[in-house]
Amino acid sequence: MGDSKGMKVKKFGTVIPDTFLGVSFECSNKAFYKVKEEVYEIADSIGIEIQDGYITEKCDYEGDLEEIIIYPCKRNEFLRISVLNFYGIPISSVEPEDAIHLSII
Repeated sequence: MGDSKGMKVKKFGTVIPDTFLGVSFECSNKAFYKVKEEVYEIADSIGIEIQDGYITEKCDYEGDLEEIIIYPCKRNEFLRISVLNFYGIPISSVEPEDAIHLSII
């Protein structure tokens, strides 16, 4: 197959990314900060310290918040359930090992 002089390929194939539950809000970046505030209030009300690494925020190239990721773990499960309940999303919509991605459409 060709006369390649580069490094030898050991393995190749399609990589399937981790699955997650996507929850999209039709709002501006500025309005999305209200979602952040709500998630932080939910966490605070159930005793979850956000800064412990259970949530990641992603910003666009201008530094505006556009995604909040809630990671799955045993300690964080009640937060995941509480956020789903708060937004009226059935708990059965997400698998225990899936992250929840809150984002802007």
